[in-house]
Amino acid sequence: MWRLENISLEVLKEEGNYGEFKFSPLESGFGLTLGTAIRRILLSSIEGVAPVGVYIDGVIHEFSTIEGVVEDVEQIILNVKKLIISMEAIDKTILRFEKTGEGELKASDLIHTSEVTIHNPDLHIATISSSKGRLSGEIYIRRGKGYLLEEAVEKLEDFPQIVIPIDANFSPVVKATFRVEPTRFEESVDFDALIVGVQTKGNKTPRQCLIEAINVLLDYSNVFNKLLNGSKIGDISDDIKNMKIEALNLPERAYNVLVKNNINTVGDLIKHSAKDLLDLDKFGVASLKSVEEALGKLGLKLRE
Repeated sequence: MWRLENISLEVLKEEGNYGEFKFSPLESGFGLTLGTAIRRILLSSIEGVAPVGVYIDGVIHEFSTIEGVVEDVEQIILNVKKLIISMEAIDKTILRFEKTGEGELKASDLIHTSEVTIHNPDLHIATISSSKGRLSGEIYIRRGKGYLLEEAVEKLEDFPQIVIPIDANFSPVVKATFRVEPTRFEESVDFDALIVGVQTKGNKTPRQCLIEAINVLLDYSNVFNKLLNGSKIGDISDDIKNMKIEALNLPERAYNVLVKNNINTVGDLIKHSAKDLLDLDKFGVASLKSVEEALGKLGLKLRE
């Protein structure tokens, strides 16, 4: 007799920015049902990072030209949009650049903090054609989902007037596909195999994106289930509240700091904000990230 426990995962391919994952056996019809939902979430609802604004010293609008620079501002912005970036423990940042004299400005020349990783450092941004040329400015980066037109970005961000807002494509997923194939379980051939293919930009792995998509489905299912059972969405069970923080498997440093500050249970932990934790002695960004990830697995987060 078929049970959910009979479903297995076969990794057909997982190389670089592409992964193909096979789930089987599924009951007939569930391949199409789940595949459609997962693909839609992969294409629209996976969190990513993107440039949202550009400031170039001496430039007023995007249709300007810059003396001593080959590209006009519009072309520079198109190049900036191709940046592939990831950030740890922060939601927004500013990348700065300053290039003097003849030469090429590349993504590797951008100045940033240790929380930022640029995955395409060889990306060409601009060319200075004169020994007296100079190009300096800032690129505004933030975390988000989906695709925002510059008008929506402008409403979202409180930019200084000198900053040019740009369209932002946050999604780390370039392409998502699925197909359903018939498969056998015991004596029956009336089962589905669901094969999901994911290609990313490189700032997240295909596996990470697929896990995130499935978690979105689980979050919605849990909310619907709570509502149908008469619970409030914000309700947290006493078992979860009273769970000892050692059950979160936090790094030793983070665990020791929390216990030292009388934060012993999950209930104690979620009363605090990220800023509260960062204010604790010897509790840094890496410790905060480990806490947020552990709470996320329980469907919880720190106080806003």
